[in-house]
Amino acid sequence: MKAVSYSFEELDKEKWAILENKARNLSILQTHSWAEVLKSIGIEPRFLMVTDNGSPLLGLLMFRSRFFSEFLCGYEARKGPIIVPEVNEYVLSFFVSALKDVLKKESALYLYWEPPLYMNLDKYAFGESFLAIPSATFVVDLGPSVETLWTNLEGRARRAVKKAERSEVNVMEAETWSEWEEYYNLYVNVCFQKNIRPRSIALHKSIYNFLFSENIAKLFVAKHHGKMIGGIIYLVTPYEMVGYEGIFDRRYLSLSSNSGVHWHAIWWAKNQGIKYYDFGGALRKPEKTHFMYSVHMFKRQWGAELLKYNCFALNKLYVIGRNLTLENSTMRWLYFSLERLRMIQRFDRV
Repeated sequence: MKAVSYSFEELDKEKWAILENKARNLSILQTHSWAEVLKSIGIEPRFLMVTDNGSPLLGLLMFRSRFFSEFLCGYEARKGPIIVPEVNEYVLSFFVSALKDVLKKESALYLYWEPPLYMNLDKYAFGESFLAIPSATFVVDLGPSVETLWTNLEGRARRAVKKAERSEVNVMEAETWSEWEEYYNLYVNVCFQKNIRPRSIALHKSIYNFLFSENIAKLFVAKHHGKMIGGIIYLVTPYEMVGYEGIFDRRYLSLSSNSGVHWHAIWWAKNQGIKYYDFGGALRKPEKTHFMYSVHMFKRQWGAELLKYNCFALNKLYVIGRNLTLENSTMRWLYFSLERLRMIQRFDRV
């Protein structure tokens, strides 16, 4: 493959479609549709593509993230690259080297790069001096029957699902924008209660317009006597169903509506022939003092496997700051406060 080269530019839609159609590891966050979502809210997507004699082999959708000024920018990439089946070790090594070269030419302050699950790129990244960010998630293999998936749940998960049913919690798909908007209003209220700046309504409207219309985003909501009390947005491909965002009204947590939505979504994904159900985020070492401990334990009970993997970064200060924000409640409060005051001028937290 002596003619292997790379480009970093605007999307070549035709070539990117080849990658999407051939890829075995496709994530919505690496699709042309997701690029349209980003552009609609003012974020510029860029595409790093590796080709062999003009034929696409591998691609990474990235976007700029601005901090204190236009001149202090980094790049982020989620769930990529996407690759064609015939890609070999030489191409992967070339890609990681090209990624580092691009960031140098762009004078990027930092990089946050989350590779796909089940693609071990550690040896290539470490060879180019990327820094590891230890990460984990819980994933349910949807290969077994629905009956087996139910049996695989821990007892407390089954009891919670049954409690939601007894409490007359109805789980359904939100199909109109008015339902999505109702969910968004609930989401904003809960974010303010938790002292977190919510994602914008523009982002949610774009997900509805570009992804829901293509049947690759779903919003399952829980209702109690007609009142919406929570919901989860999912990104969906034949390969995986990933929880993108979820929120539940604290006043109704005793009804186990969260469990009702998760089991409905697992059941739905299984019936669609999807391979994996990804809860999105977990602790490598669950410690009771960690603020995410209860969330980690909730996700564990669904018969899910804890998958440990590495995300990557360039810039030690970014890694230190990220770890402090995740591990220290005071630093986390300070970061969110700076976001709300727009002193940290990120676009939308996508």
